[in-house]
Amino acid sequence: MEPKEEAPSDDGSYEMVNEDPNMELSDASSYELLCSEVSETLVLTDDEGFYNFNASDEEVIPFSSESAKGDVEIKGESDSDPTEEDMGFDTETNPDLEVQPVPDKVNKGKKRDLMTMLYGRSNYDLFDFPADLKLKVDIREVAKNHIIRYLPAKSLFKCRQVSKEWNKWISCPFFAHTQSQYFRKTSGFFQNSKYTATRFISLDDSAYGVPYPSLAFLPKLVSVKSSCNGLLLCQALDEEDMFYVCNPANNQWTNLPASGTFHGVDPKFVLAFEPSSLDFEPHYQVICLFSLPDNEVPVVYFDIYDSHTTFWSVSSEMCTDFDASDVTSDAIFVNGVAYWETKGGGLLAFDWKNGFYSVQKVPFCEGGGALTNIRGEVCYVSGKYDHATRSCVLDVYGDGVMSLKNTIRIPVDDVEDGEFVDCTVLANSCDDVVALVVKVSQLHKRLYVYHVKDEKVQGPVFFSHCEKLFPYVNSLVSLSG
Repeated sequence: MEPKEEAPSDDGSYEMVNEDPNMELSDASSYELLCSEVSETLVLTDDEGFYNFNASDEEVIPFSSESAKGDVEIKGESDSDPTEEDMGFDTETNPDLEVQPVPDKVNKGKKRDLMTMLYGRSNYDLFDFPADLKLKVDIREVAKNHIIRYLPAKSLFKCRQVSKEWNKWISCPFFAHTQSQYFRKTSGFFQNSKYTATRFISLDDSAYGVPYPSLAFLPKLVSVKSSCNGLLLCQALDEEDMFYVCNPANNQWTNLPASGTFHGVDPKFVLAFEPSSLDFEPHYQVICLFSLPDNEVPVVYFDIYDSHTTFWSVSSEMCTDFDASDVTSDAIFVNGVAYWETKGGGLLAFDWKNGFYSVQKVPFCEGGGALTNIRGEVCYVSGKYDHATRSCVLDVYGDGVMSLKNTIRIPVDDVEDGEFVDCTVLANSCDDVVALVVKVSQLHKRLYVYHVKDEKVQGPVFFSHCEKLFPYVNSLVSLSG
């Protein structure tokens, strides 16, 4: 039976066609798919022996054991091949046990593209992998129980083709709940535009994506207002009081009831969502920061929608330091707190659960800056172009008091001397990347992404007609409950 085919677009989006719920690939086909999509933790040979892959020195290291029947340990190069008895398998006492042979060396031609998926596309950490796995364990069971939870949604849609069992497992709400906790990487950006439909820009077309066309499943044309851990907050273009919370990876959505409170002229919205093992159904909030036009003194109010109660409620806490018009940036939500940048170098933080706010100064910087999460810390990152080094210089301020802690340089060398270059840092609640939009004179904008863990730069990605970009996590978090 023919498997599902993928009709890709140029931005990593996809559309599944020819889908058959009874489809199941042959053992050989499912094995090839699994090896190409799931992980590079295990390196295979023609004899299908199991090996550990050391990411630091790119040498293949066989599993070995010092004890006769103990757990398998990961060690360095062994002097000789381990025997079946060394591995803890006794075929005389257990004749039904199938022992997979361990070959002398790895056939480089059979080496699977596994590590790339785990380290490049997921949150998987090699040290999380169980150390007591035995050679008799099938790779598909290992992947199902320990690996695929770390993969993004698009890769998981492909993994559903491995077998009927896998299709059922990945499709179940329990797995979606688990994956939403383990996969938390920035996968791409949704682009709002005045002239075209909302577009998804993927950071890896083969791994990250949403069904094409993105957001077409919503009942109205929308613009994205906020994004948080796999969910989007969208506002209808023709009805300002109509809001949707959705996950474009699975086309699930819910519309929010209208608030009974007037939100003034220019309200600011932020979606607050933290996946939790304690909440099987996603528990999220939408926080609206607003001011009333007839106030004689600056006052900021907070109207909060809670998905558990399905009601809006105005917080008793009011900020008298600013007016809503003083808030200049989109908010980020980190560890239960929403953060906004304000005019005059201020930072407004609001803890919705405990009902209090605080104000802090951020450094005055030349160039466009934004609040972003870096390694779990809320930082302020400013960007400016340096013609001398032909690079965008990103200054990172943090450590609680917003002091300069790091400087990042992103090469942008196709710029003439004296040419105007605009560098704009994007706000991001995820802690794995710092994103930068660069515009050279009247040319198209280009997106650069700095990966914090690897200290590598990805880009540029060229685009046009863009109002705002919103980071997105390719999660399976479900709203169907």
